[in-house]
Amino acid sequence: MNQPQSNDSERQIIIGPAGGRQNLPSVDYQESVAPMEDEEIHLRDYLDVLIRRKWVVFLCLLFVFSATTLFTLTSTPLFQGKGTLKASASQGQVTSFEDTQTNVLKSMEFQQTQVNLLESEQLSLRLIDKLDLLNNPFFNKDIKSGQNDDTSFASLVQLTLSSIRNFIRFSSEANENLDQEGKDRLLTDDAVKKLQDDLKISPVRNSELIELSFESPDPQLSAAVVNTAMEEFVQMLMDTNMESSQNAAQFLEKGILAAQIKLEKSEKELNNFSRQAGLVSMDPKLNLIMRQLEELNDALAKARAERIGKESLYQQAISKENQNLPQILQDDLIKRLKAEYSLLAGEYEDLSTTFKPAYPKMQQLQAKINDITGRLREEKLFIIESIKNDYEAARKKQEYLEVKALEQEQRAIELNDRATQYKILLRESESNKNIYETLLQRAKEIEATVGSAVTNINIVDRSRVPLYPSSPKVARNLLLGLLLGLFGGIGLAFFLEYLDDTIKNPEELIERFHIPVLGLIPFDKECVNKRKDMALKSYTDPRSPVAESIRTAITSIDLSAAERPPKTILVTSILPGAGKSSLSTNTALSYLSSGDNCLIIDVDLRKPSLHRVFDAERKGEGLSSVLSGISTLKEVIQKTDYKGLDYISSGPLPPNPAELVASNRMRELLKTVNEHYSHVILDAPPFQGFAEILVLANMVDGLILITVEGDTPRDGVKHFRRSVLNVNGKILGTIVNKTGLQKGYGAYSKYSYYAYHYDYNYGDSGNNG
Repeated sequence: MNQPQSNDSERQIIIGPAGGRQNLPSVDYQESVAPMEDEEIHLRDYLDVLIRRKWVVFLCLLFVFSATTLFTLTSTPLFQGKGTLKASASQGQVTSFEDTQTNVLKSMEFQQTQVNLLESEQLSLRLIDKLDLLNNPFFNKDIKSGQNDDTSFASLVQLTLSSIRNFIRFSSEANENLDQEGKDRLLTDDAVKKLQDDLKISPVRNSELIELSFESPDPQLSAAVVNTAMEEFVQMLMDTNMESSQNAAQFLEKGILAAQIKLEKSEKELNNFSRQAGLVSMDPKLNLIMRQLEELNDALAKARAERIGKESLYQQAISKENQNLPQILQDDLIKRLKAEYSLLAGEYEDLSTTFKPAYPKMQQLQAKINDITGRLREEKLFIIESIKNDYEAARKKQEYLEVKALEQEQRAIELNDRATQYKILLRESESNKNIYETLLQRAKEIEATVGSAVTNINIVDRSRVPLYPSSPKVARNLLLGLLLGLFGGIGLAFFLEYLDDTIKNPEELIERFHIPVLGLIPFDKECVNKRKDMALKSYTDPRSPVAESIRTAITSIDLSAAERPPKTILVTSILPGAGKSSLSTNTALSYLSSGDNCLIIDVDLRKPSLHRVFDAERKGEGLSSVLSGISTLKEVIQKTDYKGLDYISSGPLPPNPAELVASNRMRELLKTVNEHYSHVILDAPPFQGFAEILVLANMVDGLILITVEGDTPRDGVKHFRRSVLNVNGKILGTIVNKTGLQKGYGAYSKYSYYAYHYDYNYGDSGNNG
């Protein structure tokens, strides 16, 4: 029998494989659901994360602190030598002449330049030669390995890194094929690299001081490297200054000779050109010609503008619109003739009303009008002719000025060519003279300063031989290891928390998803891996925390509806393993204590589990048999060992569970059992991945979602809420199962602990009725 289509206009009616009408939810419909607000973050939320992830923090702290301690205690003690240089941009001078490098020394980058020079390869090579560092065990590992065997942890790390670096640069076979010169070059490069890495150069801010420091296992070597580096640096600068002065002197000698030859040549060319061109004084004549050219250009510009204006006036005069010319409109004779014409025309019009044109008076008036009209025409032609004459005169004036301007421009060009060539030769002669005099003066200054240059780098503090090692600093390293491990562990804990997208606190369900919490079921260690014992806990141990929590949840369920308590309740979860079947059974058994009769239906047609609780055969007749039309409802209802509780198993597993649940037979079945039982509990499959929950959502009075802290995903709850509301289903709330399993900071954790350890004292056992 087929029922009529549901009144819900957003529900699609789909024909199933058997030809029956199915009530599967639409996959296209999306109802506007109230947005879920993000919960406000409190300090206790951070404390809760740290408490739950305390082992992550502790293990990270232990690992980092242990590694730091091992590295610190096994490191080779190093002694540090320190010295100070003063690098002044201003330099003392023996003579009053300026040195060749003055501009460089006075630049703002002077101090950084000195730092780069201290780190240069040239200074490193001077140090290596001065102190014979190639034969020092600290710089030559071959000598060190032959003298002693350092097996410290830090030395092993450095040896490993050195081996990797050598492997990347050369293979051992390639090193063996090098000649002695190549091996020496490789050894020198390694020594330079190590010296540059270990010799620390640090400029002191807001001062001219530069600090040098060097660490090595030998205190004598540390002090010697710093002192020698400062001494060699000063000597290197003095050598550089001397070499620079000598090179400059040699260069200037060549430059002076070349400049002298050029000067003599340019003076001869200038004199020869002046005699050939006859130029003695250029300025007066050159200015006169240019001034005349400028005056002609100004006159030509004015003539051209005048011609354009008169041409425009002439074009207007010869056009049909010449009646509006200012000359015509403002002419006194034309104004007087027009006035007479108007009077005669008016008089003629007045007489024409009485007399005919042949009347003598009318003929006289017409003759006068014709005479005035002719005189007006002649006067206009005269004005137009005068405008034309003005235009022709302006045009001829412009043409005349253009010819004169071209002639004057040609004279200026000819004179300018001679003047330009003269100026070029004069400028070249003066330039060569200036260069010669400058080079000659510079050469005399350098000759006076050679051998008298004073360096502006001074040694302020020399390094003394250190008495105590500078590293490792045990207290600092251990403190840093402790802090790094602590903060690293905290960061790792929060990172793992960020990756974990599960419900951590029941408050999330209320504040973020707006799903009320109906009850909290404590975790029972005694029933681990004992599903049947947990499912019958409300009956076998009514004083247990689990049973009490179930009764509290039932009270919340009854109060969840404003008009009447829900009778048909569907119990589901997001993922398997949340304990929904056990809570469904406990809920049904708790209802029996109030004298109600209850029916529990296993609607999980994919992986049912209630048959294990009631010791029933899953393959016998059940819900799938009724929905398929094989059995009747009366045949599949089974009595249980608990008075008032009946049970319908899932029956044989069908290939199309969603279509069977969506059939009209399912709706009729629920309607029938709702009339005979006080409460009907439906143990449904998990929501994620299955459509049965959405199909049954609007067939029941409400849904209860079973969640587990640290196991139920937030996205699953969000999708569950949105999907159920989209099909007009009613979510009664959620029951949080297994509380207290994860310890944390918060009221719910304390509640779980309280519920698990509470001693229920209803009286003496069996004595107080």
